[in-house]
Amino acid sequence: MIKRCPQHGFFRGEHCECGSAGQLLLDETKTEQLGRLVAGGLRHFPGDLGLVMDSRGWVDLTKLGQVVTSRHRWAGKELVIALVQSDSKQRYEIADDKVRARYGHSVDVELDHPENKLPKLYYGASEEEADRILEIGIKSASQRYVHLSTTPEKAWHVATFRTGNPRVIQADAAAAQESGVKMMTVNDDIVISETIPSRFLCILAAKDIAKPEKHQD
Repeated sequence: MIKRCPQHGFFRGEHCECGSAGQLLLDETKTEQLGRLVAGGLRHFPGDLGLVMDSRGWVDLTKLGQVVTSRHRWAGKELVIALVQSDSKQRYEIADDKVRARYGHSVDVELDHPENKLPKLYYGASEEEADRILEIGIKSASQRYVHLSTTPEKAWHVATFRTGNPRVIQADAAAAQESGVKMMTVNDDIVISETIPSRFLCILAAKDIAKPEKHQD
């Protein structure tokens, strides 16, 4: 659910970090409905919703507000802002009355997040996927960019949603970037990348993976 704290603005859950119960804006069902619509418009099918997306993934925030109102009479621009600002996973960002998804695109965009500075990055996969990746590299089948985790624990936990026997692939990010592979930092958990050739990859030993952390999207 999404609420508004009079002191700290929009938040999710029962209470704000300050302890305030806040004002309820959207229950869990409506939060999910709005989230799915915004994700579709900003990641996958902007044209189908009448949105114009520029090469960096930005669309007009006011127009998006009108689109969500046309689909859900209870929604609008303010609730899109609430959805974005209350999202702890930082899926979206707003600037100059424009909004975009920070990652997860299936449409062709050229994002401009800061360059990755971590020397090693990680990708979770099944045993079968891992064997194939070591042959052909990490390539995205449906998304514009490959999504990498910043720690082996995060990568392992992401993979558990697809397989009961995860493998973690370590990418030599520093060497890959030196060779021209573009990698960008989205947030503390996620780095997005162009295709990573197999020569920069290896399987991380199980002993080097600590207890898995909370799942990322």
